[in-house]
Amino acid sequence: YGTWAEFSGYGRRWAVETAFSTFKRMFGEHSLARSMDCITRELVAKVSLYNMLVNM
Repeated sequence: YGTWAEFSGYGRRWAVETAFSTFKRMFGEHSLARSMDCITRELVAKVSLYNMLVNM
């Protein structure tokens, strides 16, 4: 199990799940925009803000 877990990155999933959970708690689960272009812009803005706050 140990070798397989290290090789496959199995133990890293918790970090990704924590990041998604934190992001959703900060910004909610829904987008306020309606068009795909605006949804993309909103998501980019949220991700940029999230990265700035996390890397402070």
